[in-house]
Amino acid sequence: MRLLSAGLAAALLFASVASADPPVGPALGAALAHGEIDPTAYDFGALRYTPGQTLIFLAAQTGAQTAVAAAHGKPNWPAVVAAHTCLTPAEQMTNAGFDSVLLAPDAATWTREKAAADAAFVRYAAARDAVLAGQPSPEPEFAPETAEVALAARARQPEIQALYRHHAADQLWRHALVFGTPKPYAQDLGKAGVVWLNARITSDGCDIDRAAAVWLKQALAKLTWFDIETYGKDADQAAWLIAEHADNDPETQLLALNRMGVAVINKQSNAANFAYLWDRVALNTGRPQRYGTQMRCDAGAWTPVSPVEDVSKLNERRRWVGLAPEADYARQGAMMCRG
Repeated sequence: MRLLSAGLAAALLFASVASADPPVGPALGAALAHGEIDPTAYDFGALRYTPGQTLIFLAAQTGAQTAVAAAHGKPNWPAVVAAHTCLTPAEQMTNAGFDSVLLAPDAATWTREKAAADAAFVRYAAARDAVLAGQPSPEPEFAPETAEVALAARARQPEIQALYRHHAADQLWRHALVFGTPKPYAQDLGKAGVVWLNARITSDGCDIDRAAAVWLKQALAKLTWFDIETYGKDADQAAWLIAEHADNDPETQLLALNRMGVAVINKQSNAANFAYLWDRVALNTGRPQRYGTQMRCDAGAWTPVSPVEDVSKLNERRRWVGLAPEADYARQGAMMCRG
């Protein structure tokens, strides 16, 4: 049998690879979620609106959600959402691509909305960098964070300087998200653009949260807690919020909960905040909530994202930590859900 030359063999191999069909359906969704195909450059508009593509689009969306759930050890996509999971950038933008294109009437509109959202993100990022560098914010939305960074610069204790800077970053990206009220840097965005912009901000925010959790763990290796007597109520509040948002670092969340619990007993931390963190840790470790604080909007109602233990005594436990009755909390939440 005659052997092929090395050059001819390589050419045939390249040709076979080049002619391979691109992934479709669930395989396409998984490839996007894994970053094998760049979701920020992918044309979700063409996938959704090319005639005859509807079933392929839906299969790809399901494939992406299944891949993300598996990557994070969750049984399904709703469990990923309920756990406040920080997704990878590819996962985040893949989900945003599928969600946003469903809100656009056609492919051309989706493309325009995506471009406008990307431009808005650039404006947000410039404002974020200015604020965290201690410079005046070009966006009035971030005045509270600008003030907190200035407060950090005046603090005498290095750990308080760092705490306030991390807290400012934590709040800044959350305040940047666009919901019912338009933001100055994101004017004239349609629903599709808002979904894409919020996903880009959230992806950026997850990096901020991870950095804050790493810092908090290091800080708690040197001190017990940011107790009220030593550091003040604002520091106690800021440290709690960083822990509350450290969902991708359950070890640090649990450490903060234990330290905060001792401080609450000694009246050196906010008991209501402790209740929120207790439930957040329970949610992230698969246990029932104790205080019923972790909720979500569901068909216009404010409902628990996970079971609550011994519901008959829920209001009694809430009263112990200074929380309003569950019915009041649910009513206020429902008003927000209906927005």
